[in-house]
This record gives sequence, structure tokens and C-alpha cells, in this order.
Amino acid sequence: MQILALVIIAISAFLGQTPSLKQVRQQYYQAVTSEEVADRLHSELKQQKLTDPVLLAYFGATQSVRAKHAINPYNKVSFLKSGLRTLQTAVSRSPENLEIRFLRFSLEHYLPSFLGMSKNLTADRKKMVDLIKRREFGAIDATLLKNIISFMKETKRCTAEELAVLNRAISNG
Repeated sequence: MQILALVIIAISAFLGQTPSLKQVRQQYYQAVTSEEVADRLHSELKQQKLTDPVLLAYFGATQSVRAKHAINPYNKVSFLKSGLRTLQTAVSRSPENLEIRFLRFSLEHYLPSFLGMSKNLTADRKKMVDLIKRREFGAIDATLLKNIISFMKETKRCTAEELAVLNRAISNG
């Protein structure tokens, strides 16, 4: 009987666990093109007590990505506003986190300018370049860092000086 109780406790603890950052990253990038994955990830993260600012940022980014999949214009704006508020909270909790800044930067980059919701592009870009220059990457692995740098270069939003910093970071591995 005690073994059964221990198994039930262990299963309950496992089911209540927050998904790993690696899992959330993978699902988030799938969510960009899949409404089903976006809704599933949103539900999973919504059920968690998100104390980790990076996971909170992915929750906000997922909220915003759901706007891409929504048909109703009201829902689109609602999802987007909610996601950007959540991302702002994550940035406030961890302003020196490259991944959080990247999530917000990448979302705002794709928003149409007429919405007036891309207010942090310049600040995030500058902070990201500064963090890369100082080699403060947080929990980011080499592949994700390379992808972040490539994306920043592709946006054509960086100055020549910032591009030089990014190019040095890539060449220094």
C-alpha cells in the first residue's frame, strides 16, 4: 500500500512539473506555424506557476503567436496585447536576459507598424547587442545564439557598428 502511495505521489509530481525550457523552445518554434501546437503550449504554460522569467516570456510570446492563428480581429488584438504585457513583465523581472529580449524583439519586428505596438525594438536591439558584446548569453546554447545573431542581421535593423559586434561574436564562436 505504501508503494502505491509513493507511485501516485511521484506521478502527480511529474504531471504537475513545468515543461523544460528545451521542450518549450521546441514547441514555441512549432507554434509559430501550427495553431494546434500554439494552443497546446499556451494551455500547458497557463496551468503552471511560472516563476522563471524565461518561461514567462515564452508564455507571453505564445499568447502573441496565437494572434497569428486567430480569425476574429478582436481576438487577434486581445491575444497580442496580452502577450506583449506578459513579455513586458518577463523583461522587467530579468532585463539582462538575451533570450527574453530576443523573443520580444522578434515578435515586435513582425508586427505591422500601423498597430503602434513595436515600441521596444530599439531598446531591445541595443540591449541584445550589448549583451552579446559582453558575452552574457544566459542559458542560451551556441546554436540558439547563432540563430539569434542571424535573425538580428536579417532584420536590417542594426547599425554598422552593431553588425560588427554581431559578426565578431559569430567569428569568436
